[in-house]
Parts: sequence; structure tokens; C-alpha cells
Amino acid sequence: MTGLRISVLGPVRVRYGGREVAAGSGQRQAVLAALALRAGYVVTADALARLVWGESAPASVGAVVRNHVSRLRAAVGAAGGDAATVLVSRGGGYALDLADDGLDAAEFDRLADAARSHRERGEAAQAARRYREALALWTGTALSGVPGPDAEQQRERLAERRLTVLEDCLGLELDLGEHARLIEELTALAAEHPLREGLRALLMTALYRAGRQAEALEVFADARRTLAEETGVGPGPELRGLQQRILCADPGLAPPVPAAPAVSASVGPSASAAAVPAQLPPDVGDFTGRTAEVELIADALTADAGRSGAAVVAVSGAIGVGKSTLAVRVARTVRSTFADGQLYADLNGTGDEPAGPGAVLAGFLRALGEPAEGIPEGTAERAERYRALLAGRRVLVVLDGARDEEQLCHLLPGGSAAAVLVTARSGLAGLAPSLAVRLGRLAPAESVEFLSAVAGPARIAAEPAAAVAIAAACGQLPLALRVAATKLAARPAWSVAALADRLRDQHRRLGELRVGGFAVETELRRSRLLLPSDLSAALPRLAALPVCSAPEAAAAMGVPESAAGVILERLTAAGMLDAPVRGRYAFHDLVRLFALQSREPDPSQRV
Repeated sequence: MTGLRISVLGPVRVRYGGREVAAGSGQRQAVLAALALRAGYVVTADALARLVWGESAPASVGAVVRNHVSRLRAAVGAAGGDAATVLVSRGGGYALDLADDGLDAAEFDRLADAARSHRERGEAAQAARRYREALALWTGTALSGVPGPDAEQQRERLAERRLTVLEDCLGLELDLGEHARLIEELTALAAEHPLREGLRALLMTALYRAGRQAEALEVFADARRTLAEETGVGPGPELRGLQQRILCADPGLAPPVPAAPAVSASVGPSASAAAVPAQLPPDVGDFTGRTAEVELIADALTADAGRSGAAVVAVSGAIGVGKSTLAVRVARTVRSTFADGQLYADLNGTGDEPAGPGAVLAGFLRALGEPAEGIPEGTAERAERYRALLAGRRVLVVLDGARDEEQLCHLLPGGSAAAVLVTARSGLAGLAPSLAVRLGRLAPAESVEFLSAVAGPARIAAEPAAAVAIAAACGQLPLALRVAATKLAARPAWSVAALADRLRDQHRRLGELRVGGFAVETELRRSRLLLPSDLSAALPRLAALPVCSAPEAAAAMGVPESAAGVILERLTAAGMLDAPVRGRYAFHDLVRLFALQSREPDPSQRV
């Protein structure tokens, strides 16, 4: 029925005419989901009972089903819907009448089918866009928190369908020459699904095309180890064949040659203005928590009142706190407001080679429709051209992982119609942002919800105390929580308590927070190696103090109080310390554990 929309690709949500409708208890959501996923078909009361309760159906199940249907009708009616024509009694059962766009899972299938049709016609760019539109419909684990055998079966079916579409999309984008952009996404996916050889093959291909042959071969070696440990078999023929092709430098694995740009009769602003960039990375399906932050940032980016320049929102926080994930979620939430496009750049501010503003601007100009021959040589000239193209246009610019204000100065638009979302370890106070948000660790309940979204709600709900213990051992840090949850997902034979026991021992905790080729300790070590030598040397000395002030830090390091204060502030700006209270500094639990267990790195190994 027109106006009713049901979402199952994440937590169950119901809207009628744009208004939120209460979906009710878990069992009521299970009844609704069973009907929605069979929209237009009659489902008898007995069939609903089997789908929702299985063998544990109560004796009065018929009355319970009628009660849930009655409550759902009342909720739709309260939102202004005609309940009698939405959820109808028919043929001894119930049927849910939905319009073509009434169920997100059906919309996902339509978009994926459209992408496949584009691909079959050789329209690769259009196919990739349709795939990404389909994947953007996911907001978490399908039917998150919904109980019952049917919900569990549908959850597995939908998750497999999503992964299949995602692999098709990523393979197509590799064919379009986007290997460099896809490496980070594929690395995370391969860690999350370590037994899925198709994702491993895509990651190996992307790394090889990016000139990282050794890393590509290490992905194969890790796959072989993991498969042997978990299944007792080795990689399949596709993965083995790809390894041999990489070892032989098969020319067929070379990156595709980009098509020559079409020559335009005009290279002025009017010709370039027609291009609508859509560069946002994909959202993660298991995004959890941060509801207040998402709303706050979204409001700041889209507010127009009293603004003389572009809205600039700066999101800062320590390593692994989820800044980039939050930025992508917010950007995708507000993208419809920025009809003239969305630009995205990974500035690699915490890496040894931060992105240069000139190179970023060249990419932005190309995305805005500027032909290669029209891009100026100098960074300042590129910035002028960039701002001219953005003048008066509703464009969102996401600058992820900035090192400092200097890296950003040429990348900020000049007009008030655009908006900028920046992430960085430090607060970037020199930007004078419209809004500055400092991210901290997740709340305990959000941390358990995060584990549930990745490892599976039924598994986490079955051992709540162990899940709380894992969240605490991870210090509610999203980076560590993802590794722990992915490790659980990759080892279905493990109990949640088994991992909690492994993490309880502080001496082995960092070693346990490793899955596939990804480890929390590796990320912490990389961050430490990027620190100046005086800050790196200060870490283990300060780690003896869980919370400290400048005088206490001075005593621990044997330096004057003024020097200690400077070191504390620099470590905070680098994301290695937090300042929860003015004048007091604290390590995140895992950073402190790393600092206590690590020695001063060899200067010859400094990046």
C-alpha cells in the first residue's frame, strides 16, 4: 500500500507517509518481517506460528498472532494509514500489501538486477553506481535483534545475498581501475570474512595492481593458514591460480588502461559544472551507536541560517575510535541535501606520506568535470579553479584523516553553499570549525551492540556476561571491538566466554586482538613509529600513570613541569592521550597496555 515502507536490512523500521511507526516487541517485529518478506502472499496463522516460534510456540499461539496483528494495525492507523487495506485478513491468514518501493530488501534486489543488466550491456560505470545504491540501503545486520527461526534463516540468506552483490560490485570497480581506492575496504572485508576466498582474490588483485606484490602474496599465505586451521583444507583453484599469476607477473593482471577523456568544446566553468561527483566510500553495514553525534553533525552540515562561508565540521579522536566510519555514515545520511555532488579524499595524515593538497585538488577537479588539460600546474592555481567550480553549488567535501591545518588550507571551498567534514587525530582548532566533535569510546551497551552486529545477535545474547567482559577488555574502542567480533564470527565453534577468557590476561590481550592480517597492536605500533623520538620515549614512562597531571608527568619523565605539559599536549594532539578533565591526561586502556609492554623502537626502523 502506498505510503508504507518497511526496512529489514538492519534493525526493523516501519514508516507510513514519512512518519515513524512503532514496530513493537521482538516477536511483533518477527511477525511483521515474516509478512513483509512474503508481501502479497497469504500466510496462515499456523504458518506464522512456525516461522516466529518454531517448536516453542505457546499453546495460545493463535490468539498471540491475532494480538500482534491487531497491534501492528493500530500502529499503522495511528500514523494516518488505512490499516484495513495495509495488513489484511484473507483466506484464513494474513497478507501485507506493499507498493513496489515498500520494502528495502525488494528495492535492493531491483537495484542489483538493474546493475547486472547494465553490466551485461557493457555499461560498467552505470552498473557500479547501481550496485552502490543497492548496498547503501543496508543499515546494519539484517533483521537485527529479531527472534525466531524464520528471522535467523532470512538473516543468513540476506547476508549472503549482500556479500554476493558486494563481491560483484568490487570486481566491477577493480575492472574500472579503482584498485587503490578499494584496498582499505577489501582489507576490512577479508578480515571480517576470512573464509571467503572471493574477497581474498579481489584484495590480492587490488594490492598487486597497486604495486604491492609482496602484500598480495601475504594475503594468500594468510588465507592458506586460516583455511587449514579452520576447515582442514587449502585454498581453492581460483586463489591458487591467482597466486601463480602474481608470481609470474601475468600481464593479464595489469591495471586497466583508462579511457582517454572526451575532448570538450569548452573547458570553462559552465562545461565543468555539469559533472556531479559521487565519491563517498561505502557505509559499513554494522555501524553502531553514535546516534547523538550523527544527528549533531548532520544538522551542522545542512544548516544554512547565518552562514557566511562553508560549514566546516571537525571530528577528532584517538586511534581506532571510529572517526572515518562516523564521517562516512553522516555523509551518506545528508548526501541528498548536497544535490551537486559529494567529494571525498583520504588525506593519510597519520601515514608516512600524507596526501599533498595539489594531488587531492587534481582529483577533485577531475571529478568536477575538468579535463586533464584544463588542470593548472600549481597548487594555489588549482585551489582557485576548485573554488570557482564550487561557487554556488551544494557540494559536500569529506576530508578524512587530516594531519594538520596546513594540509587543509587549499582544500576548503569558499562559498556558503558547500559544506566540509574533516576527521583528524587532533582537534584542528586553527580551522575555527562551525562545530568540533571529539569522539570518545563507545558506551558499554553500544559496545555489546557492536559485537552483536558483527558476530551475530543470537550468539552474543546467549552469553551476555561474556560479551560485557569482551567489551571491557577492548576498552569500548571500536577498532578493538571489530577485531574481537570478527574473530568470533570467523570461529563459530568458539564460545563467547572462550574469547573473553583469552582477553582477560593483560599480557596476551594485544596478541589476541588479531584476526587475519590485521592487529590492534600493529596499528598502535605504526602510530608510535610516526611520533617524534621525544614523544615515543615518553610513552612507557607515562604509561605507569593511568591518569596524570603535568607535575606528575614531570616527575615520571625527569623533565621540568613546563616541558612535561608540552609533551602531554602533543601526545593528546597525536591521539595517544585523552584529556577528560582540564589539566588531567589519561591513556586509553589498550594504548597504555601497549606502551607498558613495548620498548623504545629502533631508530633505524622509524618510518
